[in-house]
Amino acid sequence: MIQLSNINVSFGDKALFKNLGWNIGLNERIALVGPNGAGKTTLFKVALGLMAPTQGRRACSKGMRTGYLPQEEVVLSGRTVLEEALSVFADQRSIHEEIDQLSSLMSTMDQDDPELAPVVERYGELHQMFEGFDGYLLETRVRSVLQGLGFGPSDLDQPVENFSGGWKMRLALAKLLLEEPSYLFLDEPTNHLDIESMDFLEGYLRSFKGSMVVISHDRYFIDRTIKKIYELDLGRFSLYHTNYSGYLEEKERRRELLVKQKEEQAKEIEHIREFIARWRGNFIKRAMVHSREKMLERLLSERIEIPQSRRSFRLGLPEAPHCGRRMLELSNVTKCYGDKVVLKDIDFLVEKGHKIGLLGVNGAGKTTLLKMMAGMEEVTRGQKNLYPNISLAYFAQHTAEMLDPGKTVMEQVESVIPTETPGRVRTILGAFLFSGDDVFKPVKVLSGGEKARLALCCTLLLPANLLIMDEPTNHLDLKGKEVLEQALKEFKGTVVLVTHDRYIIDQVVDTIIEVADQAIKVYSGNYSDFLYKKELDRQSGQAAGNDPKPEPASEEKVDWQEAKRRKAREVAEERKRLRLISELEHRIAKLESRQRHLESPSGGLADPDIYKNGEKMKGLMNEFDGNKQELQRLLDRWEHYQAKGE
Repeated sequence: MIQLSNINVSFGDKALFKNLGWNIGLNERIALVGPNGAGKTTLFKVALGLMAPTQGRRACSKGMRTGYLPQEEVVLSGRTVLEEALSVFADQRSIHEEIDQLSSLMSTMDQDDPELAPVVERYGELHQMFEGFDGYLLETRVRSVLQGLGFGPSDLDQPVENFSGGWKMRLALAKLLLEEPSYLFLDEPTNHLDIESMDFLEGYLRSFKGSMVVISHDRYFIDRTIKKIYELDLGRFSLYHTNYSGYLEEKERRRELLVKQKEEQAKEIEHIREFIARWRGNFIKRAMVHSREKMLERLLSERIEIPQSRRSFRLGLPEAPHCGRRMLELSNVTKCYGDKVVLKDIDFLVEKGHKIGLLGVNGAGKTTLLKMMAGMEEVTRGQKNLYPNISLAYFAQHTAEMLDPGKTVMEQVESVIPTETPGRVRTILGAFLFSGDDVFKPVKVLSGGEKARLALCCTLLLPANLLIMDEPTNHLDLKGKEVLEQALKEFKGTVVLVTHDRYIIDQVVDTIIEVADQAIKVYSGNYSDFLYKKELDRQSGQAAGNDPKPEPASEEKVDWQEAKRRKAREVAEERKRLRLISELEHRIAKLESRQRHLESPSGGLADPDIYKNGEKMKGLMNEFDGNKQELQRLLDRWEHYQAKGE
C-alpha cells in the first residue's frame, strides 16, 4: 500500500493542495483527473517518493516496486531497441550467461574429475531457477510487447538514437510493462500511440496483476481500463467509484445536491442573522445571541462552494452554408511520392451531413488522403472533384504557421468572429485552455502546442460546410475534448477527420474509412460498429480458412451478442446503484439538516424554553430519536451500495 497523510504542497505563496490524504491499495485501477495545473503530475511524484511534500507524510509497504512513465521525453541511447528492452531482465540474463559458462566448462571436464559434482549441482540450481521464471521465453515476450506497441521486426536491431522522442516513449512504456512493478504510474501513456497500439496496451493492462494509476486525456482508454476516479480540482480531492463516463454523470448529480444544500445553508444563515439582529440588545437572551454568533461564524467558515458545471459551455459552430448533396469526390485516384505508391485507385464520395473518421496504422496514408481532399496535395493520377458552393476549412498542425504573429491571442480570434463580444471571445478561448492574461499574449511567444490550440479554435469558428481535420485533439485536455466533441456533434455540415481519440470517433462519426495496403474500405457506423464488423470479418475468415493467423490461445472466442447484452445489464445495474446512492445522499442531507435544527438553541432541544412545555419537549425528543434511527438506517444502506460498487 502507498499511503499519503495530510499532504501539503506549496510553490511560493501558492498552495497546490492542503491536508490531502490518499491510500492506494492492492489491485487498484485508478485515474487521476482534473484541469491542467491542478497538480496531478506533482501528486504522482509525491506518491512515488520522487518529490517531498511541503508538509505531510508518505508511507509504503516493504518490498513493493514502482514503475513510472513520465509525460516528458525519456533519454535512451547506446543500445539497440531489443537490447534496451531486454535490459529489464539483466539479472535473468546474467543467470543465463552463467548457465552457458557452466555448460561449456562441463563439456571440458572428465567424468571422474572431483570438481565436476559441484559444477553440475550449481548448473542444476541455476537451470531450475531460470526455468522457474520462464527464462527461455524472455526474448519472445519482449518481442511480443515491442511488436504490440508498433515496433516492426526491422526496428529491433536499430540503435535507439535513430528513433524520435515519441518512439523512445513507446520503448520506455514497453520496459515498464515488462518489469511488472507492484504499482504502475502512467502519465499520458497514450500520447505517442496509434489506435492499434492503444488496443494492445489496454489488453495488456487488463491482465496486469499490480495496481495502476494513470493520468490521461484519453476518455476511451480510461473507460476501458479504470474502475475508480480521483478528481483533483482547486485543492479538493474527490473519489468516484466508476469509470470516466460514470464520473461525469455522478459529478453533475453531486453538484445538483450541493446546490440544494447551499440553498438550505443560506436560509439557515439568514435565519440566524435575523435572530442576532432582533435580540442583540436583549440582556436576558445575551447567552443565546452569543451562541448564535458562534454558530454563524462556523457556518460562514464552512460555506458550501459550488463547482462549475461541466455542461455550462457550448462552442456553437457557425451555421454551415447551403450546398448540394454531393460535396467532394475522388475517382480512381492514385498518390505517389517518387516510386513509392501511398494510395492506389481510390474511389470515394463525400456527401452532405456525414461525419467521417479515417483509421489506419501510422504511415498508411490517412494524412495524405486528407491533404488531397483539402487541396493541399495534388493527385498523381485520377480525378478529384469539388462540387459547387463548398466552403472548406482545413485544420492540421501546420495550420498554426498561418496565425498572425503580430496579434495577441484574443485579437486573432476577434479577427475571425468580429461581431462577438469580448466576454464571449474570452469564454471560447477558455475552452481551449487560454485563461486570464494568457488571452493577451502575442501569438509569436506561444509554444507549439498553444499555437495548435489557437489555430484549431480559429478553424472551428470559420463559416464552413466541410471541415477537414487532422488530429484536432492534440494538446487538448479532457474539458477541451468535450467542447470539441459537442461542437462536432451539433455541427450541421460535413466533417472528415483523422484522430487517435477513439472516444470522439465513437461519439461523433457515422462512417469509418479504413486506410490500409494502399486502399480504403468503408464501414457505416461509429468506432464500436467498426470493431464489431472487423471481428465478424476475422471470425468468418477463420471459418473459411482464409486467415492464416491462429486465434491466440490466451483469448476466449467472443460471443459478441451476449457480450453486448451483458454490458447493457452491467450499465443498467450501475446506473441504478448510482441513482440509489444519489437519492440516499439527498435524504441523508435533509435528515442531517433537520437533526441540526432539533439540536439547535433556536426552538430545538438546546433551547431552555422548550423544557417549560412538557408536551412539546416530548414530541421533539421522539422526533429526534426517530430521526436518528432513520439516519443510521440510511447511512447503512449508503455504505452497502458504495461497497457493492467497489
